[in-house]
Amino acid sequence: MDGLGFPEAIGGVVSLLLSIIAYLLQLLVQDFRQMQKEQASLRELFVLLKADQQRIWDWLSSKKIPGTRSKNID
Repeated sequence: MDGLGFPEAIGGVVSLLLSIIAYLLQLLVQDFRQMQKEQASLRELFVLLKADQQRIWDWLSSKKIPGTRSKNID
């Protein structure tokens, strides 16, 4: 037999395409994991900033500074 036959060539191309798809899926899963870590970090930062903002509002409302108003941040 001289060279590859048609089924072998198609099998090689399909195998190559499946390998590429598997690699891209692996990268996608890694990106999702990294994004989850970053989201958790941002969530913690949001909670801290919200608490600081509430503390500042409470401090300003206790000082009775003209031009400021008491605001409850939810």
